[in-house]
Amino acid sequence: MSKSRLVPAALAAALACAAPAWSQFSAQEFTSAQKDPRAFTLDEKSVTIEKLGPVVGPLALPTPPRPPANDGGGGGIGLPGLDQIINTGLKLWKIIVDNKPVVDINTQYATALPKGLKGWTDMAGWLPPAGMVYEMSAKNLYGMKVIDLRYQVLRTYGGSYDGTGRYLTAVTIQPLLVNVAWGYHFSMESSVPDTSIVNVGTSADPVAGLTAQLGWRISTTLKDSSGQSLYFLQGDGAFREVGAPFSAESLKNARAAAESIAPADSKPARFD
Repeated sequence: MSKSRLVPAALAAALACAAPAWSQFSAQEFTSAQKDPRAFTLDEKSVTIEKLGPVVGPLALPTPPRPPANDGGGGGIGLPGLDQIINTGLKLWKIIVDNKPVVDINTQYATALPKGLKGWTDMAGWLPPAGMVYEMSAKNLYGMKVIDLRYQVLRTYGGSYDGTGRYLTAVTIQPLLVNVAWGYHFSMESSVPDTSIVNVGTSADPVAGLTAQLGWRISTTLKDSSGQSLYFLQGDGAFREVGAPFSAESLKNARAAAESIAPADSKPARFD
């Protein structure tokens, strides 16, 4: 008679307590995974992200907070440096934590605005918010879908200062549908590093550009997987995907894409 491979309840509980703080596993999850490991093992080759198309229907424009009066550019005192583009919003924010959406598009977003402005309301010519919808899915080793996610990458673009430049505000990622199989824990966050902000126009007529990095993590008691997607957005409305999940080559292509569209006198985006 062979020995049982099940994890004792006491040990399972102890392992659950030792799991990463971002995602706690229950004793039942440990036991179920030991009984049927194929059901609780992600097939990384099955992870796909598919573009469904533009957002249909009107979007509300989030109201970005104004930076402090001493925000390195005079807080709106004097003329802003139109070719000095900075992110006055967030650099990193959580979108989904342990299968639950937590993002608030009214407060969690990035911008690419002239240094020295109080905020996007000091500018004119903003076009209606636009977005692109994506669907992410993943399967276990049985070929059963365990992750079914739909999200949209949002931005408001076209704003100018006294008719000069085209900039970005309210850049964020919003989950629309989150279905995660029991025993799987899914988290997602977005980041816009300062090094990803570039001017793809000229000094006289700047066009803001930024790279939104979308990172995600799928974990069970047996396996932990993560990936990243990259989206490059411009103040003139241009939008492109420059990265895909589980692809080191995509990050290489992302660097090349950013360098090819950035003028010689601007600082290229980094994807570290």
